[in-house]
Amino acid sequence: MAQTPPVKRRIPGVDAARGLALLGMIATHLAGLVTAHGTEPTVVGLVFAGKSSALFATLAGVGLALLTGGAGSRTAPHRGQHLAWDRRRVAVRSVLIFILGLACGFLDMNVAVILAHYALLFLAALPFLHLGARALAAWAAGWILLSPVVASLVSAALQSAVGRTEYVDGWRLWSNPTLMDLFARPGLLAWDLLFTGYYPVLQWLGYVLFGLFLGRLRLDRLRVAGLLAAGGAAVAALAFLLSRGLQSLPGVAETLATGTGAGTRGLEAELLTGASLSTEQVQHLPVWFTLATPHSGAPLDLVLTCGTSAMVLGVCLLATQVARGVLVWPLMPLIGAGALPLTLYAGHLVALDVFESATAAWPRTGLLIAYWVGCLLAGTLFRGFGWRGPLESVLSRVSGTLAGPRP
Repeated sequence: MAQTPPVKRRIPGVDAARGLALLGMIATHLAGLVTAHGTEPTVVGLVFAGKSSALFATLAGVGLALLTGGAGSRTAPHRGQHLAWDRRRVAVRSVLIFILGLACGFLDMNVAVILAHYALLFLAALPFLHLGARALAAWAAGWILLSPVVASLVSAALQSAVGRTEYVDGWRLWSNPTLMDLFARPGLLAWDLLFTGYYPVLQWLGYVLFGLFLGRLRLDRLRVAGLLAAGGAAVAALAFLLSRGLQSLPGVAETLATGTGAGTRGLEAELLTGASLSTEQVQHLPVWFTLATPHSGAPLDLVLTCGTSAMVLGVCLLATQVARGVLVWPLMPLIGAGALPLTLYAGHLVALDVFESATAAWPRTGLLIAYWVGCLLAGTLFRGFGWRGPLESVLSRVSGTLAGPRP
């Protein structure tokens, strides 16, 4: 029997989806999520809030799966010495990204930097790199549904032990983690990264596990891409409708409005965008489990954003595979940007700091377009010349060297 060719590590559809995730996160950094009076969500808030960063984390899992064998060959996933080398390389990359993330914490810009959390997610995924699609599906489903329960129980226990205000206000950094935090308050830093920060590793590992599962599928097949697009859309819609149904029950909306401090006037926009909703105030209460709000970390939030992540990935795979990949060339800027996400993500953070004064008077929409065009131009240039991103190249060389000789 002829062997089925394995899935390649570099898949244009995956890079296109990663490019969209990058552009979406930049949009949430530059544009408002709600209108000036706070009662209506903006287009950016509806489309990108919470979904882009979840897609970014999910695609990290897809990348890990492709790095460790992908799917469709006898050596997928990698085993033995190959797997051990993969794990060493991923561990080194995690450390480097963690240091980069803490360094970015010193930048003066109003952005919740994901890199330190992102690095810990890679480390937390190491024990799962040997698993196949079925085992990963079970782990991902269990983690997505049960990790929020653990988070809620931890919150309830700590609020009972130290007091609600003391826990909510005092057990979180409320700023980007920095190298100073690593030495001055390592315990608080660890707690923030794992439980109370903007991207809590406890719940966000579910995205990486889900991405690992997706990366073990035959992403080069149109049928798989179509199922991801349609199935992801259905799951996201179901999670949203279930959340809405639960919140229509007597007393739920009132409890959320009071407990989060949003009030009834701005609650609707906050529930859709999570712009400034203090969901940690109600994390210990049953009403928290009705939330599908971005960055709430509740089960329905994780399910909805896993659905949207699968949908976007499926659509991008379809777009780059249909008619023998005829759309790959028009999508080259997006694909190229998705191939250097770390360089562009860190680069836009530096730009936000350096050019803050110079662009202060710019309309937000114009500034967003400028950043998007810059990313797409960089993607076109690097893709056209076959270059790797500077940070991606450094990470690859250093991690490959420190991991030892490749088996």
